[in-house]
Amino acid sequence: MKTFFLFSALSLSTVITAQGSPGEVQAALPQQAAFTDTIYAEAEAVEEEAAPTDASLMMQSLEISIVIDDLNEGLITKEEAQEKMDSIISELYLASASFFENYVPDAAEEDLSWNEDFSASYSGPDSAQYPQEHYDTTFEEIDFDFSSFFEETPKTKVGVFGLHFGPNALVLNDRSVASSMDNINAGLSLESRIFFGQKRRIGGVKSPVQLETGLGIGSSVFSFKNEMTIDKDPMMFGAANLVPISGLSNVRRSNWNISTFDVPAILHLDFSPKGTFDEGLNIGFGVMGRIRYLSQASYNGADMDGDFYTEIRTNGFHTRLLNYALVGQLGYKKLKITGKLEQLPLFKDNYFPEEAYLGSITVGFSLN
Repeated sequence: MKTFFLFSALSLSTVITAQGSPGEVQAALPQQAAFTDTIYAEAEAVEEEAAPTDASLMMQSLEISIVIDDLNEGLITKEEAQEKMDSIISELYLASASFFENYVPDAAEEDLSWNEDFSASYSGPDSAQYPQEHYDTTFEEIDFDFSSFFEETPKTKVGVFGLHFGPNALVLNDRSVASSMDNINAGLSLESRIFFGQKRRIGGVKSPVQLETGLGIGSSVFSFKNEMTIDKDPMMFGAANLVPISGLSNVRRSNWNISTFDVPAILHLDFSPKGTFDEGLNIGFGVMGRIRYLSQASYNGADMDGDFYTEIRTNGFHTRLLNYALVGQLGYKKLKITGKLEQLPLFKDNYFPEEAYLGSITVGFSLN
């Protein structure tokens, strides 16, 4: 910094000297060397001088401008201008040198202390020299606790996926087994149902009452035995009936599949912890509407020549397109046992030998 101001002073002095004539520049250089010695001598004497103020710096700049103007107008001689410039530049240099040597940056004491500790601890390019305790103290004040982002808030609704599977049967109005079951293999007659929906808690997060709604796809399969199938019987004026299969020497399989869209609305008492679903004992009662979209009877076996034969017939067989059932469900956590009984006869009035109702008991699970 001293060297910078020294050469600044030399440059200004040289400019003033050069204004006389080009031949006099060489004569001025010895005077500049003498001035340089003077500057260093005075710098040693006023090393502790106070820092310059904005006002003093402006005044010195104005004085330099006045000296140059007076010299150009011939009001002062070159020697007088040289003497005044030397004095102004000397004062400017000394004041600036004192300011920078006594300058203290605006920083908090703890920041300065940390920087000094860091410099003292890290003494080489290898980061392994940096003490582990400095890492500990550096990061221990930072809160890395993100548990609040993952805390589960009590839920009032949740999506549900269910899968149920179990036996079905035809029963009479008094809940006794229909005589048609004599020609139906109960062990192979099954109902399956897939359900997508939502459970919504009624009455706040603490309420055990939940309403389950959604849409399901169901399939009821009846497996016939005694070489029987379902068809529209001409002997009964076209009414549906279980009739023998003709034209085959051996019947291997005979089934009837009824596929439906199911729309349940079930009210549950769920004793799960607050804000959770299906985490404890739960009991449900409700209704399930259904619409039939497919009714298909099929059988296969060997014909009179011993060749394989199969036949598939798609027909409603006078069954009701729309129906509804009462539903009861008992579950523990994800496991569910569901009983369902349709409230309207499976077949239209007077289109089947008996008034039979479709019922089922299924076991499944509910995921949310």
